[in-house]
Amino acid sequence: MSDVLVYERAPASFAAGLAQRGHHIVYRANSSNHCPGCGRSHWYIGRVSAECGFCGTAIPLAEARHDETVAPVRRRPAVRSADQRRHPRVAAKDRKLQLLIDGSPSSFALHNISEGGAMGDNAADLAPGARVHVRFEGGIVVPAVVKWAEDGLVGLAFDAPLTLDHSEKPAN
Repeated sequence: MSDVLVYERAPASFAAGLAQRGHHIVYRANSSNHCPGCGRSHWYIGRVSAECGFCGTAIPLAEARHDETVAPVRRRPAVRSADQRRHPRVAAKDRKLQLLIDGSPSSFALHNISEGGAMGDNAADLAPGARVHVRFEGGIVVPAVVKWAEDGLVGLAFDAPLTLDHSEKPAN
């Protein structure tokens, strides 16, 4: 008589012990994920879980986070700390530039500027994501995108960093 292998289902205490051991099956982006139910690797990815395309087993995403309470929406602080900025800001009060919005010039009162962007008055009621061009005093035109707009101010990010003149002599 040949040997017959008999498999039996693990007792319920085994499943309860998984959490105590720290073993959690999760879907990890950018890696090979095999279904714990059928072993295949075809997935439907959602916001917080992934579902096997063959057997329907659902597992949480490793990058997803579950909070018991809903956190309130945080507004951006009016003044951001300097360590969060990529480029140092230079005060630029009393400087007037032009924004070219769809080719039409609009006055732009500059508050500060850096190699990566500028902040000024939002006279044209621009929305985040809008594409504009900034015309400097010398006629140089620089493409930019609106990153944020609130409280009558607008923050622009230049498409490519600029080289600013940090000398003390006044501009001509």
